Amino acid sequence: MDSGSSKINQDILDTFTRGKKSLSISDISRLSGHHRHTVARYLDNLVSSGRLEMRRHGQKKKYYLSDIQPESSILNFSPHMLIILNMDLTIRWANDSFLRMMNTTIEAISNLGIEALHLDSLFGPDLVAAIRMVRPGETRSEEARIVSDEKETLYLFTISSVSFFQERPALVITGEDITEKKALQDAIRRSESNLRLITESVHDMIIRWERDGTISYVSPACELLTGYVSQELMGKIISEFIHPEDLPRFQNGNEGESVNWSRLPSSFRFRTQKGKWIWFETTTTPRLSETGDILDYISVWRDITAWLEAETKLALSEEKYRRLFEGAKDAIILMELTENLKHARFREVNNLTCQLTGYTYQEFLTLSLSDIIPKSMKDYFDEVIRKFMDNEQGFFEIDLVRKDGTLVPVEVNAHLFSLQGKPVVLAITRDITERRKNEAAIREAHQRLEDILEFLPDPVFVLDTEGKATAWNRAMEELTGTKKEDIIGKGDYACAVAFYHQNRPVLADYILHRDETVLLRYNNPVIDGDRVTVDVQTLHPVTKNRIWLWIKAAPIYNLTGDIIGVIETLRDISDRKIMELEIRKQNAIFEALSRAASDILQSSTFEDAALRTLGLIGEATSVSRVCLLEKAPASSLQLIKSELEWNAKTGIVGRTRSPLSMRQKHEQDGSVIEDVFTQEKTIYSLVRDLREGDRRILEPEGVKSVLLVPIKIKNDIWGVVGFLESNGERIWSRKEINALEIGSSLIGSALMRFKAGERLEKSEKQFRTLAQNIPGIVFRVSLAGSDMEFYNDHLESVTGYSAKELASGQITSLIPLIFPDDKQRVVQAKKESIKTGEPYEIEYRIIDKFGHIRVMSERGRPVADETGLVVSIDGIIQEIKPE
Repeated sequence: MDSGSSKINQDILDTFTRGKKSLSISDISRLSGHHRHTVARYLDNLVSSGRLEMRRHGQKKKYYLSDIQPESSILNFSPHMLIILNMDLTIRWANDSFLRMMNTTIEAISNLGIEALHLDSLFGPDLVAAIRMVRPGETRSEEARIVSDEKETLYLFTISSVSFFQERPALVITGEDITEKKALQDAIRRSESNLRLITESVHDMIIRWERDGTISYVSPACELLTGYVSQELMGKIISEFIHPEDLPRFQNGNEGESVNWSRLPSSFRFRTQKGKWIWFETTTTPRLSETGDILDYISVWRDITAWLEAETKLALSEEKYRRLFEGAKDAIILMELTENLKHARFREVNNLTCQLTGYTYQEFLTLSLSDIIPKSMKDYFDEVIRKFMDNEQGFFEIDLVRKDGTLVPVEVNAHLFSLQGKPVVLAITRDITERRKNEAAIREAHQRLEDILEFLPDPVFVLDTEGKATAWNRAMEELTGTKKEDIIGKGDYACAVAFYHQNRPVLADYILHRDETVLLRYNNPVIDGDRVTVDVQTLHPVTKNRIWLWIKAAPIYNLTGDIIGVIETLRDISDRKIMELEIRKQNAIFEALSRAASDILQSSTFEDAALRTLGLIGEATSVSRVCLLEKAPASSLQLIKSELEWNAKTGIVGRTRSPLSMRQKHEQDGSVIEDVFTQEKTIYSLVRDLREGDRRILEPEGVKSVLLVPIKIKNDIWGVVGFLESNGERIWSRKEINALEIGSSLIGSALMRFKAGERLEKSEKQFRTLAQNIPGIVFRVSLAGSDMEFYNDHLESVTGYSAKELASGQITSLIPLIFPDDKQRVVQAKKESIKTGEPYEIEYRIIDKFGHIRVMSERGRPVADETGLVVSIDGIIQEIKPE
């Protein structure tokens, strides 16, 4: 909007500061100095923006300064950008967030097209194209990157075509800053990708199984080592693939007893997909809960088939044995036992052993085990020796002391056998420094992912492909009251039990199984590729209060693109939904009040107008009953003189007697109605919180809550609008109460109008009776329309023109009848009277209908409204008869 437009708007608004509350278009044109058509055009904009109100008085329009705060001011507190466009893509309104971004004001851009704002240069051409493509009733979303002060911000814009108050269509555009949200999502994806990369890059096979031996995870290395694809082993029992001769070695006692999976041997034979048996050496670690119970087992398997076959050949051929011994990729130590393993004597080592420890071949043969085992691990090594002597084999990890004093972590696979009739121990030792680093990196990646999920502000849980919970963050604990340790690892819809208190599929189950019946539990699900989002209204699992949640479920993929789980995110959007409902209710009330205002102007009686208003407000608020209680006179013992009521259940509108009208003045415990009259303010209360007397009359009627709004006429309380709710203990919002207080003002205005009309009609009747008995023409000239109104029937006797000719428009005043030489003097006298506010008296000549010249005497006085503005001239015209 240019400066010229702003000045015209301000000139129009300034006319209302001169004392008069309501002005017509002619009044505003005259007072502002602008042409009538220009004023009419700018008045439409001011009414649309909520700065002025227009009311009809019969066939005429009157304009008032708006005393209602527009809902748009509330939206200025939103951190999101909000722009409202007319359907021709001109700016209707924008909030402060958008204005700050554009470094402008609403006056400067109002009614400008989006081309004039150069939105495409700031937000990109895709957003402008999306705005142009939105059709009525449609919503589109578009992301845009904004670079300001060398800082890049990502916004998500939502464009919706809607109809506002009075069904005026518009485009509503909201812009949400999603920079941090996007960065967090990218960080989570990178963490998950790194974790999968580390886990699946290890060449050894990693297996996880449950306490009953059911395999729950197998790393991709499985296919290379055994020929099985990971999914072919998952869900199977591990003992089905172990050689029958090796199985009894990790059973507890008898063969018929259950398997003790924590005693998986250090080496055993495993059946491949082609039926071939291969040897594995394993490291198995039970994963414990905080209470010490075993949750499951994680084991690292290494194929040692080639090494064992070489060991057999080594026993047959010393030369072959030496080549294998020296060419092995692991450090190999051959020890001869004397008493036990503590006193073993090194008999042979390969070159890799020397490289690993830093000793020469001769130096190493002079050492004992105590020289290469750290003192800090003495107790641990004693336990290893005990188990080794019992089982004649051992698989363990330990640190070795190098010649320079540094420690190197190794994995040892030791076997006791007889060589040349002597007990010897063959220890195959592998440097696991890199593996330790990989394991640490995996643990760090796992921990980082858990930390990210744990400290997300939104409740989040993760299910594996079997529907078992694998993650349950802190926000989820707070929402459901269910601790992480009580849910992790559980399936059978355990997550739904924690939230909905029943076994039922959740949104994440749709991602896992693509069962369309799951979506039937939600309203309007939105499917975006492999993701699905819903809005759901439900009960809070702890407080049982009604809440609204935004829920999103998405699959989790491994590096090969297979789904390994699903993540579900919940967000409490109750505040936003409640605000939307409150605004919808408030708009419904305002619309009802607008309709009521129109109906009041067309009503013939106050009772008819009041009943129309009660019915419209009752339907808009969805309340059980609305009653209009008139305050009884001071001399009466009753509180209420008369009553009108609208009843939603029966649909009856008319005179009645509600429980509130049964109370009398000055009862011992008082009355809530009397409180409204004495305190002169709105009172809201639940019935159970009222005094005993009020409860005694309201509870039998089933009323649960009451809202009482006083009706004021000038400085006095005329009565009360009462809202009685029987469907429940209703909590009224501040916005609803404000709107209903406006409704009570509307009823008060209608009451004043009808009372004033009754007084005016009575006064008018008396005045016309008096005017008929006055010789001469009694008249009134309205300055707004320059029309002359006659109050008696003496026009024809003085001028020769009948009342019928006057009504037909043949003449509208006496000015055309004035003798030409006198006309300017008469007009000037009246102008001077209007200017000074003083009465005038003047004589002049007229030419009657028959062409006769008559001498007239006119006396008149200006009439001002309550603001002091002259609105008409009242007077009398009498003929001066010649003597």
